[in-house]
Amino acid sequence: MKKLIVPAVVIVMAVTSAFSTGDSSKKNLAIVPGFIKPNAEGTNCEKKDNCSTVNTGILCRVDQSSSGAQLWIMNANDECLLPGYRPN
Repeated sequence: MKKLIVPAVVIVMAVTSAFSTGDSSKKNLAIVPGFIKPNAEGTNCEKKDNCSTVNTGILCRVDQSSSGAQLWIMNANDECLLPGYRPN
């Protein structure tokens, strides 16, 4: 019986490690520059802080303060029109 338990534990640990490694690399890819949007068109944006593309339920703001201005993420046309989210 012990001969089967040790290999099973090793396999479970290897699979768990593989999944956790993949999750951490995805989180790093979600961090992008956040910009202040000076006008409704989202042109001439000013970089302020890092934000996340993953919807965490909390908007990204200057200095990550609840009273800070909302930050936006650039789209494919270099316009800051996409909402940024507070990184975890």
